[in-house]
Amino acid sequence: MFSNQSRTKEVRIVSNSRLHDVRGEHSSLTREEKHAGFSLVEMLLYVALLSLSLLVVLQTLMMMVRSYGNLRATQHIEQDAGFGLERIVREVRDASDISDGESVFDTNPGELFLVTSTVGGTNRTVEFYLENGQLMFKEDGIVSGALTGTKSTVTNLVFRKITTARSKGVKIEMTVESGSGRTEKSQDFFSTAVLRDSY
Repeated sequence: MFSNQSRTKEVRIVSNSRLHDVRGEHSSLTREEKHAGFSLVEMLLYVALLSLSLLVVLQTLMMMVRSYGNLRATQHIEQDAGFGLERIVREVRDASDISDGESVFDTNPGELFLVTSTVGGTNRTVEFYLENGQLMFKEDGIVSGALTGTKSTVTNLVFRKITTARSKGVKIEMTVESGSGRTEKSQDFFSTAVLRDSY
């Protein structure tokens, strides 16, 4: 009788222990599942932060490339326009006369035909005009070449003749573009020169 009761208690204790172990395992699984879900949230958060960082880096690189493109376009414009205008002004100052019949004034694209007296007494002719977006220079009827580079385009060239009672001169208006897309730049340039022998 006593032994049966002891066995019954042992069975109950063993059963309760197994039940407790099962519950414990179940509780442990629940905790592991919760821990796995939290890791997934962390992973998604890390991916989002990494994507945001990459986006910021890409935008910064794009801004740097765009700024560099704008800088290069500005350099091409200023270099070509400066060289072209300097040559026109120098030739106008050295000229003895302007050929109205050969020149095209007050319109785009304009042409300028100058006559210069050399030391030997012979005449030298100089022409400035546009061809395929390039400022061209012709001397004594022979093309000497372009005064602007291939990285820029002259979109506007106007010559305006200035005549007073005492002198003659030319006002030059020129627009130069460079770059493409978002890096495209355009700039206007103006200059005036007076013929040396007219004052």
